[in-house]
Amino acid sequence: MRKRVPVMIGIILTILLAVWYGNTNKTHKIYDNNVNTAEYLAIGVLTEGQTVTQSFVCQEDVLDGFMIKSDVLGDYEDAVVTIRVRDAETGELLSEGQEKGSDIRARRLHYYQIPAITGCRDRHLVVEVSEEGTSANNGINLFYQPGGLEGEAFTVSGNATEGVFVMKTVTERFDVETFLVMLFAEWFIWVFLWFLYRLFR
Repeated sequence: MRKRVPVMIGIILTILLAVWYGNTNKTHKIYDNNVNTAEYLAIGVLTEGQTVTQSFVCQEDVLDGFMIKSDVLGDYEDAVVTIRVRDAETGELLSEGQEKGSDIRARRLHYYQIPAITGCRDRHLVVEVSEEGTSANNGINLFYQPGGLEGEAFTVSGNATEGVFVMKTVTERFDVETFLVMLFAEWFIWVFLWFLYRLFR
């Protein structure tokens, strides 16, 4: 019985680690991940009255936010980025969130969280981004990918632009696929270590 205790503890810890790892943000890219990042084009800092919009079809039932390619310019700490999500058909505002410039790190896909929206799967939505407390050289720089997304619209300051906003949708949920991958990896390591133990015992 005592010999089984360490094994049982190991199994429990293995499962708990996989569960913890599976509680992750599930993301879906709306841009082409195969395009070299060197080809991304800067939108620049959005000043008062300027917006960026991108329409998309949500692939999850719940939408918790967006990962958006962001960079910082000049005195960016006092900037405020506002994210609004609207129904593409009716224009109804579904959610709105804000992020302080001081919380944004340079040259990363930054997570902009919004109050969760439910019933989003296969729904046509529009994300709208604006900034406050900025100037042309002070604020948050955003990016887009050249080309286009079939059936979707991308605008910069109200002007239709041939491109795709560099962003991912984010859903905070338990991801079964990630859980199973992690569990398999852990079991593989355990079996490998057991094999080495038996081999050199």
